[in-house]
Amino acid sequence: MRQWIHHANQFLSGLAGWLMFAMMMLLIADVIMRTFGKPLLLMAELSVFVMMIVIYLGFPRCEEQHEHVRFEFLVNALEPGVRRKTSAAANLVAVAVIALLLYAVAKDAWSSYLVGSAIEGMTDIPIWPTKFIMVVGMVIFFLQGIVNLCVPAETPEVLDDAPGFE
Repeated sequence: MRQWIHHANQFLSGLAGWLMFAMMMLLIADVIMRTFGKPLLLMAELSVFVMMIVIYLGFPRCEEQHEHVRFEFLVNALEPGVRRKTSAAANLVAVAVIALLLYAVAKDAWSSYLVGSAIEGMTDIPIWPTKFIMVVGMVIFFLQGIVNLCVPAETPEVLDDAPGFE
């Protein structure tokens, strides 16, 4: 499962990067067209959708690389045994929080689908497909959290040799 999640993380982060690139190109085209008085329709709305997708598809890779916010200066000051226990407790809390977020996002996506939520304008844009893509990102994020819980990362002993941390 760990290898499958790793490949899913690589794919989703690559997809997120390409979506960000496409969004930037569309926004540049919109700015250029605005200078000629012909703005592209729905660019602001589509940009919001793409940003939400990019954020949610990026969560799992960020979790895999242990790049979320953490108090490393505190953790590095702990003894290795305490550091491992603290890391395990933090991973357990992370999985619980991710599970709650997954439930909330999935419930919201399903509700949005049932009522047919859309942004109204010249052309209605359905919101629910974006929300279901967010659910996919959250599922992989949750699975990555479980992998991190079951297979803890090797914590680098960076500061063990530094003065004052003996």
